[in-house]
Amino acid sequence: MLHQVVTTEKVPITYRVAGMGSRFLAWLIDLGLLAVLAAMGVGAGAVLDLLRPGVGSAIIFLWIFALQWGYFLFFEWLWAGQTPGKRLLGLRVLQMNGTGISFVQAAVRNVVRAADAPLPFCYAPGFVVASCNRHHRRLGDLAAGTFVAHMEHRARAVRPLPDGPPLADRALAALVRQRLAQLDRRQRQALLDLCLRRDQLPLRDRARLFRATADYFEQRLSLTRDEYQSDEKFVLQLAALLGEPPAEGPLPRLAATRRGARSAT
Repeated sequence: MLHQVVTTEKVPITYRVAGMGSRFLAWLIDLGLLAVLAAMGVGAGAVLDLLRPGVGSAIIFLWIFALQWGYFLFFEWLWAGQTPGKRLLGLRVLQMNGTGISFVQAAVRNVVRAADAPLPFCYAPGFVVASCNRHHRRLGDLAAGTFVAHMEHRARAVRPLPDGPPLADRALAALVRQRLAQLDRRQRQALLDLCLRRDQLPLRDRARLFRATADYFEQRLSLTRDEYQSDEKFVLQLAALLGEPPAEGPLPRLAATRRGARSAT
């Protein structure tokens, strides 16, 4: 199961949702570590109880309570959504928008764990709920707005860029140059000035100006952008085509689709 997130820059990022089997194995690893930590605390408390009766029992109670409610919260908050078990299996808890979870979300999903795993049913309610939704989200995930995803361990090889765009893209870019020739001198200068001075603009004004400019040129030149192309990249590519001679060098890849090209012909 894949979960796709589109960033504010309109870049699609795809995550592979963790299945019930991998999550169960991660939980078993965490359960084993919890058992070891609990045994260490009980042993230390028993020794202390021999020296000072009652104090050791109180420490054991507090230690078990801290492990029960703080283990998953502590690791998922400090390790960016990972416990030791999740880290060993390459899993991570993320928000539905693909970003890391906050302390509040880590706390919510672990407090609701009591509803996912009530005694004596262990994790049966959580398993049933997770099996009934496409992202395998238990009650804690539904309450916190999170899901568990696989994280890539190995870096992928970088693919070299092609030397130039295919012939169809060259023809499309030449057609857009013809449309850019319809602009008057003032419009061309405004387009170039915006691209040259974009780093000097505040982020909010920069986004607003590029959005307005992209919308204007889409309507003015009858162009249609790619689905995930940002306003700024679209305007920058128009400026690149505007500043290049028609017959020199390879053309940059254009974001206009053929539907936009046909509409102008």
